[in-house]
Amino acid sequence: MDYFSKFKKRIVAPKVQPTSAMQLAKFHKCWDYVHNVLMMEQNAGKVHVDQTEIPENLRHMVDMLVDEEARQEDNTTGVCMEYLLKNGVLEYLVNVSEKVDSPADICGETIRMIASMIDLLDDRFLVHHAVHKPTIKLLRFCVLDDRQSDIYHEDLVDLMYIICSKIYGFPALLNIFFHDKQWLTTPQKSLHVRDSDSGTSDPKKPEYEFLLFTYLLRFVHREGRSGDFARTGLLFLMEMATEHLGDFILESDFASIMAAGLGALYSQLPRKLVVNDEDEINSSSASYLLGQDRHPRLENLSSAEQSNSKEFKLQLDSFLKLLEFCQDVLTRCPHREISVRLLQSVRSIFLENILYPSILECSDMDGSSVAVISYIDLILQTLQQDALAEVVVGFLMNEEDDIIESRLRENGIFLLAGLSLDNTKPSPYFTTAERFTLKDLIFTRLQSSSQSTVVATLKLLKTLIVKHCRYSLQLLAIEPDIDPKDHSEEKKKTSTWISHHIREMTLYFSLISAIDSRPKTLTLGYEEYLQDVEQSLESDCCYQSFTNKLPSQDTQGTSKSERRRSFKYGDWQGRVSHERQPIRNLYQSHNNVTRHRIKSADPLLQILLSLLSHFFTQSSELNLALTSVVAALASCPYRSLEGWISFRESDQTTADDVLDLDRDEMSDSSEERGSIHGQDIYAHFDNGLVDEDDEDDDRSIDYGVEKTTQLRTPVRFKSYPPIFTLLRTLTQQVDYYRSEIDGFDTLLEERWQGLLLGEPEIDPRPTPSTSLSTRRMQAKDQPPEAPTPSRSLSTFFGVSPGKRRPPPPTTSSSVPTINPSKSLSSSTTAAALAAIRTHDTPLAVSVIPAIVSNPLSHLAIHAAKTQNVRIQPLFPSNFVSEEPILDLDEEDIVAFAPQAHPSKPKRNDKSTEITLAMILNNVVILEEAIKELAAIMQVRRSLGIDAVRYT
Repeated sequence: MDYFSKFKKRIVAPKVQPTSAMQLAKFHKCWDYVHNVLMMEQNAGKVHVDQTEIPENLRHMVDMLVDEEARQEDNTTGVCMEYLLKNGVLEYLVNVSEKVDSPADICGETIRMIASMIDLLDDRFLVHHAVHKPTIKLLRFCVLDDRQSDIYHEDLVDLMYIICSKIYGFPALLNIFFHDKQWLTTPQKSLHVRDSDSGTSDPKKPEYEFLLFTYLLRFVHREGRSGDFARTGLLFLMEMATEHLGDFILESDFASIMAAGLGALYSQLPRKLVVNDEDEINSSSASYLLGQDRHPRLENLSSAEQSNSKEFKLQLDSFLKLLEFCQDVLTRCPHREISVRLLQSVRSIFLENILYPSILECSDMDGSSVAVISYIDLILQTLQQDALAEVVVGFLMNEEDDIIESRLRENGIFLLAGLSLDNTKPSPYFTTAERFTLKDLIFTRLQSSSQSTVVATLKLLKTLIVKHCRYSLQLLAIEPDIDPKDHSEEKKKTSTWISHHIREMTLYFSLISAIDSRPKTLTLGYEEYLQDVEQSLESDCCYQSFTNKLPSQDTQGTSKSERRRSFKYGDWQGRVSHERQPIRNLYQSHNNVTRHRIKSADPLLQILLSLLSHFFTQSSELNLALTSVVAALASCPYRSLEGWISFRESDQTTADDVLDLDRDEMSDSSEERGSIHGQDIYAHFDNGLVDEDDEDDDRSIDYGVEKTTQLRTPVRFKSYPPIFTLLRTLTQQVDYYRSEIDGFDTLLEERWQGLLLGEPEIDPRPTPSTSLSTRRMQAKDQPPEAPTPSRSLSTFFGVSPGKRRPPPPTTSSSVPTINPSKSLSSSTTAAALAAIRTHDTPLAVSVIPAIVSNPLSHLAIHAAKTQNVRIQPLFPSNFVSEEPILDLDEEDIVAFAPQAHPSKPKRNDKSTEITLAMILNNVVILEEAIKELAAIMQVRRSLGIDAVRYT
């Protein structure tokens, strides 16, 4: 019996739903309490509203209204809503807030209550006169009263944002909040009507009032919640800017406020900047190891702002958000004149008077160049709206105004015909015919003696190449390439034979074999490179334009022999090829970008080659940025690779050539390590006649490739493109360091695993000796020290090629909000170089805490012993050393020298020495960069960007 009695107690009767009368009684009780307290407070001393139960009762009233509306049918008005409207609840609250404001903060509670009701109830709630009349009154006295506006600005912005969202969903509500002041009173309206009827009217120009717009405009440049809500609310209104509302916005100060806000926020950014993020350097094993070759900054940069500071990130975020907002306005606003006015203001106020002077004043010596270049980089990353990009980038590249206007007319979203850029107030900086341009900035800073400046410039260059391809052509010395639609004999001469392609790939892979002789070195991660490059190309706007008029890729109706000609990714090592119809008719102009090739004497190419020549004496950060630029240049489908990365047909040897260059193409040392030879890659098959269309034929689909390769004479080259030549020179330098450093291959294996796989497997053998230029020092003689990198390899101001960005809302394809502290993500071995660039490894979560807590971990031991070893490089760096070398000066040496040796000992110059960690990092980067370039060449030919001949 006890069991059943307990069971009965657990049975709860279903809750009875309250009737309308019950709800009305509760609603009346809540309001009665609020009303009584307000009446008492008008005649009593002030207390704060939180000391009463007013906030709780107001929230109960809102909840009951929302619940009642959810249970109502056919949009009928419930009893609680009838009570609210008939008793003038909102009007009473607003009157008390305006006249007495007692208890204290009752105005804030009123604003929050009305905002909640408008947000949660139906759009038609604002139609009621008892609702919108007190709401307008509340907005007016709060906005016009500076004290009220300062105290309740956050709540006011929230309320206005909610109203704007409701207007956007129910446009008829706009007439409630946007009106002509002349029509506010009945006498004015009646007089105007009588004058119109009599034919003697002299209608005045409408004087509109729109408190929502004018007040939110005050917060358009603010940080945090208020700024975000204000910008979003204004965007709702901008999308409705037609007719009278459009004219009102056009005549307002909207455009000048936007441009001035950009200038003000940009001016608040620090003039001196050090790109530094100590948190990121411990985010993964790759970033930890790469951070070993980051040197301490010079003393004169001690006053510069650190990019990882919270204050700086907030300032930068505010500037970029306002820039994105300008793009959103240009994208969404239907009023053409508003867009024109905004573009004019951005150019005359921000570009001419703020941005351009900062470019002229920046210097390499104090860190201001890094700051300005980095800001321009971020601006170009953010710019995705066509018209704004035309104005900003065109101005920086010093394009003529009529050219910018013409291009806006052709490509602008709003067909900005007749755009007249405002040059009535010329800046004092525009006194010469030719001014300092973005091209000048890039070329001069790439030759700077500061690595930090060069790194920032390389990132800016890559952004310009990837996101603003048309303008990057102004940096290059180019010449037209043959139109791929041309099927003439001249076109056939420019096509690459498949044997030529295979030989070319062989040579590039031989460089990898020369660097690293481990088994499967050539194939490890290469397939993923191919997939990443293909996906990156297919998502590129240039490639999409390039292939816009391609024929269908349907393979039905083609013979088996034609399908065998598929050469996607070459499949020259036996991987299964994917069938793909040969692609033709690939030429199409994209934003005035046409098929072209780089001239051999191109100045930019020569600068990049100069930087490559000092590869091993430069920081990993610089080399990652450098190889990223080369890859970006090679990825554009409109740019031919012949003559600078790939071999030209004229580079092949002929029967008249005397030298046997096959021996020269491989060094003896590389052959001993098992590198690929030309004869190894050409298969030999029977040349007997076979029916190509025989369906019973079970030969490989790449038989045509193999047959073509066998029929042609093996290809050899008499000259090399400059990029290949330099890469080959760098691989030979690796042999030098291998001969100078004991156990180099073992350390390289450990470094490769640490960078790409997470935790290296440490060889238990003794630490190898470190070879210095004239003397050899044993690493065991050095006191063991934990590595203390001073600054991280931040991706703060750049996007690596391996990164696939998500589609943005309105700019940046339409633009995402840029998070300055967010690292890019990538796979590990599957995208090796991208993983290094983004410092993302799978063991990052477990590895870094292990390093910090356990200095005897494998990664920590490897890092320590490679950081403590210093050697003289084969070629000195062309950069000023940013790392102070702790060493005795001559007077100290004499003072501490033994008396038996009075002569001054010869001092070794340590300022040019580099660490073993730097060498190992750069060797891995070099190896993966070669893989990436090879993948780019192969994918371009497999997709038909670069033509290939099979027969």
